[in-house]
Amino acid sequence: MRRLYKACGIGAGLLLLFLIADLIFPVKTKIEYAPLVRSRDSTVLYAFLTKDEQWRMFTTLDEITPELSKAIIFKEDKYFYRHPGINPAAVMRAAFHNLIHGKRTSGASTITMQVARMLYPKKRSYVNKLIEMFRALQLEFYFSKKEILQMYLNMVPYGSNIQGVKAAALLYFHKSPDQLSLAEITALSIIPNRPNFLVIGKNNDRITTLRNNWLNRFEEAGLFPAQTIADARQEPLTAYRTAAPRHAPQFALRMRRSFPGMQNILTTIDAGMQQKVTELTAQYSHSLRLHQIHNAAVIVVDNRNREVLAYLGSADFFDRQHAGQVDGVRALRSPGSTLKPFLYGLAFDKGIATPRKMISDIPTDFNGYTPENYDLNFRGNISTGDALRQSLNIPAVKLLSRIGVGEFARNMHAAGFDAVWQARQKMGLSMILGGCGVRLESMAALYAALANQGQYYALQWLMPLSAASGQPDSVVRILSPESAYMVTEILRELQRPDLPNANVSALNIPQIAWKTGTSYGRRDAWSIGYNQRYTIAVWLGNFSGQGAAELSGAATATPLLFQLFNAIDRHAGNNAVDAPPGLRSRYVCSMSGMVPSEHCTDLVMDTYIPGVSDNRPCQHLKTVYLSADEQFSYCTSCLPATGYKTKLYPNIDPELAAFYDQRHIVYDKIPEHNPSCSRYFGGAAPQINSLTNGATYLITDKGKQQLQLSCAAAGDVTKVYWYVNDRFIGSGGSQEKILFLPEAGRIKISCTDDKGRSSSIYVTVKFI
Repeated sequence: MRRLYKACGIGAGLLLLFLIADLIFPVKTKIEYAPLVRSRDSTVLYAFLTKDEQWRMFTTLDEITPELSKAIIFKEDKYFYRHPGINPAAVMRAAFHNLIHGKRTSGASTITMQVARMLYPKKRSYVNKLIEMFRALQLEFYFSKKEILQMYLNMVPYGSNIQGVKAAALLYFHKSPDQLSLAEITALSIIPNRPNFLVIGKNNDRITTLRNNWLNRFEEAGLFPAQTIADARQEPLTAYRTAAPRHAPQFALRMRRSFPGMQNILTTIDAGMQQKVTELTAQYSHSLRLHQIHNAAVIVVDNRNREVLAYLGSADFFDRQHAGQVDGVRALRSPGSTLKPFLYGLAFDKGIATPRKMISDIPTDFNGYTPENYDLNFRGNISTGDALRQSLNIPAVKLLSRIGVGEFARNMHAAGFDAVWQARQKMGLSMILGGCGVRLESMAALYAALANQGQYYALQWLMPLSAASGQPDSVVRILSPESAYMVTEILRELQRPDLPNANVSALNIPQIAWKTGTSYGRRDAWSIGYNQRYTIAVWLGNFSGQGAAELSGAATATPLLFQLFNAIDRHAGNNAVDAPPGLRSRYVCSMSGMVPSEHCTDLVMDTYIPGVSDNRPCQHLKTVYLSADEQFSYCTSCLPATGYKTKLYPNIDPELAAFYDQRHIVYDKIPEHNPSCSRYFGGAAPQINSLTNGATYLITDKGKQQLQLSCAAAGDVTKVYWYVNDRFIGSGGSQEKILFLPEAGRIKISCTDDKGRSSSIYVTVKFI
């Protein structure tokens, strides 16, 4: 009994000593692993080195298969599950052999002791062996056997800078540990004993011989079925070391920065789709080099959940000459016309427009800003839908002028356009033509909202199972379902000027809605398309900002967009969606797009939002009183009792009338008003359009340089009168231009038409 107490006392003392030592020298198992960026099916897209430049990759417990566990434990430590970290029998046997031979012939290291040695590498000595045993006991105290085996497999050396079974499996066999065959497992199990002597790719015959010897031992021990072992012996070893995966480099670098500390970053990327996008874009981009177009970026989004399925920051990451390492998905670039659909959608939601409502496309001065269309032509009156379809600039600027830059910027800010919001005070009406900076990823998320009835939420980068992925951001409605549907139907039309050249067969055009954009100076070409399933955004250009004569959204970017859709979603079929229940259809006047009045005879079908869209009746014609010979018109004040007739005339505004007159476009013009009538007329006063109210004009040649005066007058005006500082300086026809020599300072300029209507502006003149 005393011996028992004594033994218990010794045991308690040793335990107390261990606990004290454990407190003083706690075990540290923090190991740095190479971050892995993986696709949604766990394929490794990109592997990073650790800070000490090792390929040390974290092996999860799920990746440690029973075959791998059995093979490693049988070879390294048969009694792994029976000892407390130290195998006393093995220690005694090793001590005996070392004593007999006078040198170390056996180390008696268990798997746990090997883990301790790898965690705390030291020169081999008896003292360090005792420390190693102590650390092994600590590991067994704090961790389960599975976790200790996992640590071993994560750190076991495979020569050079390869550590851990996962790195070896990936770099030698292009597999994860749970995909290894028994032959591959056995080959990897024997290398750590002599990693410099057994190098896969260099000593494959030697490794095969040793592998088969161990397979024979496995068979003798009944570790695996005989047929499985026989198959493993016949399996050739042709592996060699390959480079670590380096797919989607810009995306991988972004994920590593965005989620520091994560060892396995499980992303939403579809590995197969990523490869298709990479190959197609590289091939297409290569064909553009002769045109001095060197860079491209693409992003593919799943519209159902906003998961990013493919991400290509540049066509060639290693093209240092053309800044290939720049991430084009995140770069701020001018959007050209790609924001226009959202302006039109906002106009639909505010009741300002419907697809068939007419808007004028004529030369217009917006307080000094005079936009032009891409082809330098003007269409006169055009439907809103056609204006968007043809991507006309002047109608878009008119709509933005009505809605307001601030209101549109707020709408864009809700959709994640921080750069637009931050610069809202500096931006003017040119914003809608590309006068702001946007990112390709932002544009993709914005167009994905069109595919989801106007609902926006941020792009998703990580699979939901990832701890850092979290929940999607709250949904933000940027357009009504009705407005989003109307925009989509317009963008689905094939009769458009931004359709690629005639060599593109109609059979190769995917059934998508799409919009193109080309920035000023041909520096950026955009083409963004979507159907129910996917949104694909394409950008082409040069990261240097250099323009190219052949660069345009329609001719350059759209062919690549079509190729990508055909490769990714070729069998999508007709992606048309049903109109939302809040959308209605009605007949409107083809001349105005308004609700028909009694004078409207040519009607077309239009969509509208009840209670929102403009419901006023059409007034494109008005009744005019004429003399019997139709030489002049009457107002109600001078209308004679008899001898007159009535006739319908186009009711067009002075700007459009001036445009028709300047272009010699024939229209039914109202005759001159009764010259004997001296009554003052109300209505539209002439609008001075040659100078801008409030502007400052710098004159470099005093006494010679003149300013030009012209105006847009109503259709019933034939003569206008000009005044400077209330002093008459001349008169002329309503479309005639006159010149005058200005004086320095603030000047009042007035124009009066032959009906007594007048308008004035103020400008400042400075001589330099």
